Amino acid sequence: MRKFTKEWWASLRPEVAGKETETLVQDVLKVANNHANFAWHRLPDAKAARGAMAAQPADYMFRFGEIAGFLEVKALKHDYRLPASRLSQLPVLNKWALAGNQNYVLINHYMIGQWRIINTAELEFGVPSWDLRDYEVYATPGEALKVKGIIP
Repeated sequence: MRKFTKEWWASLRPEVAGKETETLVQDVLKVANNHANFAWHRLPDAKAARGAMAAQPADYMFRFGEIAGFLEVKALKHDYRLPASRLSQLPVLNKWALAGNQNYVLINHYMIGQWRIINTAELEFGVPSWDLRDYEVYATPGEALKVKGIIP
């Protein structure tokens, strides 16, 4: 079974699919880091620390020129739905947005090989899940990040 095929993704446990997705995103961020006006940082994973630290707002923080924010990365088996339970830090991200951050959730819909990126301020509170069909899809994480002006 070849890595990154639909069959390979389907064979992974959800937490492994998440780690593989984060690796794909980190590879893009590392390349972007070659630009002097771009910086990023991987925030510690509170779940992996088993309660030794407070939950973080997102997986990454970034700065590109005048744009700064948090980036949360999700791997979803579903083609277009994001369960609200998978984005429990939304209130914190929106608080940071009120302070000037541009915060995004970058979603790998791995069963269809498409990515979506959504500004977290656009996600409504109090719903069980979000239907993402109205959001543009991208072939790669780099394409999605570049369209939103997050990377050079």
